[in-house]
Formats: sequence, C-alpha cells, structure tokens
Amino acid sequence: MSDFHLDAEPIVVGVDGGGTSTRVVIAALDGTVLGTGEGGSGNLHDVGERILQENIELAWRLAWRDANRIPRPAVAAVLAMASVGTGGNRETVRRIAEEIGLAAVDSIRVDIDLVAALAGGLGGEPGIALIAGTGSSCYGRDAFGTTVQVGGWGSLLDDVGGATWVGTQAMVAAIRAFDGRGQATILEERVMERFGLGNMRELLPKVDAEANVRAARAQLSRLVTVAAAEGDEVAIKILRVGADALAECVATAHRQLRFDGEGVPVVVTGGLAENVPEYRMMIHGAVSGVLPQAQCIPPVTSNASGAVLEALCDAYGGRPESEVAVRVVQTSFRR
Repeated sequence: MSDFHLDAEPIVVGVDGGGTSTRVVIAALDGTVLGTGEGGSGNLHDVGERILQENIELAWRLAWRDANRIPRPAVAAVLAMASVGTGGNRETVRRIAEEIGLAAVDSIRVDIDLVAALAGGLGGEPGIALIAGTGSSCYGRDAFGTTVQVGGWGSLLDDVGGATWVGTQAMVAAIRAFDGRGQATILEERVMERFGLGNMRELLPKVDAEANVRAARAQLSRLVTVAAAEGDEVAIKILRVGADALAECVATAHRQLRFDGEGVPVVVTGGLAENVPEYRMMIHGAVSGVLPQAQCIPPVTSNASGAVLEALCDAYGGRPESEVAVRVVQTSFRR
C-alpha cells in the first residue's frame, strides 16, 4: 500500500450499471477524473444482490487502483443503474453502496441509468437520450427541469430496438422460416449453428433452460447485424422495425417536453447503437423522419462520466460552473 497516495481531497463518484457491465468513475470537485474501473453486470434483476455488490465493489476498487489512491468515501455518489425503477430496488442498491463504502447513505443517490446517459451524452445540457444497448429506453430533460422517460419496460414487455429484442427477432425469423410461415433467411441456419441444434425443434427447450437467457438473446443480435450487412432482407427489416420503434420513443418524449429554438439535441447511446454504425445511422434516419428538428449527435462522454456529472450537481447543490463539466469531459477522454 505504500505506493498509493494518501490524501484527504474531497471526491465524487459516479456509477453506471448496465446489463453487461458496471463502470465506476472517481473525480475531484473541480471535475478532474482521477480513476475508472469496470466490473460485471449492474442489472439487479439479472444478477441479484450478492453478485451486484461484488461487481460494484470490484469496479470501485479498480477505480481507486487506477487513481493510485487509498479508497475513501465520496462526498456525493450517484449510481445510475438498470432495473431500479421501483423504490425498493433503489433502496437495495443504496444499501449496497453504503456497505461497500462509496459514501454516507445520505450522500448516495440511486437513479435510472438513463439519467447518466443523458448527462454524459450531452455534457449535462438539456435534450433527449436514446439508449439502444442490451435493452432500450428514452429519457429527456428540458431547460425548465421537466423530465420524462419513455420505454424501459424490460425484455418481456418492451425493449424494442435493443439487443435482446433484436436477438429474439433472429430466433422468431428462424422458426418462421423453418415452418414456412416466413421469408427464407440465413438467420435460420445461423441460429441453429449458434445453439448447436440438430433440429430447429430443439430451440425452445434450449432457450428456456439456459441460465441468463436475456444475455444469451442479446448476444444473438450480432447474427442480425452481420446478416443485414450481407444483404439479408429479413435481418434488414428487423433493424428497420427496431429503429422505427426507437424513433417513436424520441418523438413521444419530445411531445411531453418544451424545447426552445430550432434544434433538439438527441444523443443515441448504448452498446448496440455505438458498436454497429449501420444500425446507429438507421436510428438517426428514423428519428429525423419523425422529428425533423432533432439533431442526432454522438455522446460527449461516457454514461459513467455522466453519473459523475450528476454527483457533482449533488455535491454543489446545483449545476456546477460550465468549466467543471468541460473538465470531466476532457479528463475522461485522456484516460
């Protein structure tokens, strides 16, 4: 431990917990990012309390190691997490954060992951954030402080346009082609290869019996994006339907908010949209089609850094000076 710096500099911490990973960012009160760390899934619903605590703690410890400092509580901590739509789930995550030592319980805020997506995506400015990752959702905030969420109902009821939905549609297209009810598609063969099936009828017990089914379905989204790039009509249609559904979320959020001026900034984020440029451009086109004043832009910084921006707001008791937000963005990219 002698190689680590010992200091009493006040810090804030932001946590971004998604279906795939948990990221922690530690920053000074002037916005300088000091360290980052990453652990496993941050979705309470998927992994449960024990695993979630292990994943957050790992990311927390790695962030302090990256900062070359001894861990200590933050003056403000914001955990922007998947599956915290209920008060009970937020209390669970808040208790976990306190037990790990992120901050005193009254200095911990737990919120939906979209809050960090918007803050990081637009550098703390008003606008609309659209997530197309493992799941999908939309969140907006106008200059008057009004916020609205559209979507985010989970893979059973919604998540249209996200990786889990896209992957599920790969299986739907495959079984429909197998039955003869649907158009022929290379997805039929590739779904069988992916699961090692001798017969398509083996698919249902396979996806019903496997652990972490949601993650497995999300991974199938790559079959669709690759097939679409190869010109498969069914795969292309799946992505178009997904893009249109995501655009509908943006338009719905916009109707409930007040934006002055000609342009409405819309940031599209999430692993699926960010890692598949063709799909991202399809989403941009669909959004522009239903909301011509939308200005689709890439994220200014990461969701985890967005959580830090929110933590700085809590520490300052309001939005800090613009140079603080700028420093978060600049120092995030240097790491």
